[in-house]
Amino acid sequence: MKKFLIAILGILLSANIVFAVDLSTPKILLTKIGTTKLDKGEAFAYPIKNGDIIECYAKRVDGSIDDFEEYNDYFVMRDGNLYSNTMHKYYKPEKTHIMKKVDRVSMLNDGRTLKLYDPLWEPSIRHHMRTVKINTQTGEYYMKGTQDNWMWYRNITATGYCRIKP
Repeated sequence: MKKFLIAILGILLSANIVFAVDLSTPKILLTKIGTTKLDKGEAFAYPIKNGDIIECYAKRVDGSIDDFEEYNDYFVMRDGNLYSNTMHKYYKPEKTHIMKKVDRVSMLNDGRTLKLYDPLWEPSIRHHMRTVKINTQTGEYYMKGTQDNWMWYRNITATGYCRIKP
């Protein structure tokens, strides 16, 4: 198992992603180094294999949340669930190393659109939420999100492309 994880780490280090595994616990940590741009998406079958990563690149189309101007979004499959640290990166930087389970993942009735609902609650009144849709036949990415702290409200719409990184 250790050799397998070290091999994956070597591959991902060459792809501008640091993917570290703490062997004492089953936590997988994913950290962004730069922004990997994708000009087109790639088709993939869902569910993906355990340990595979859905890598997405997106740009803001509309909205006022500056954090999502141009970014990479990663989703890691582990034990049949998708995990991401994107919301932690932007809203809880002290928890960037923690992978948060995506709350709801479903395939829409069209059989090709993967829908992910990823909220982030804070102990205060603040609430951050995003809904991601990925077309599994073309790799097209669409994200709509909100940032609400009771006194003001911001939104974001971003589009881009996704691919699978084994």
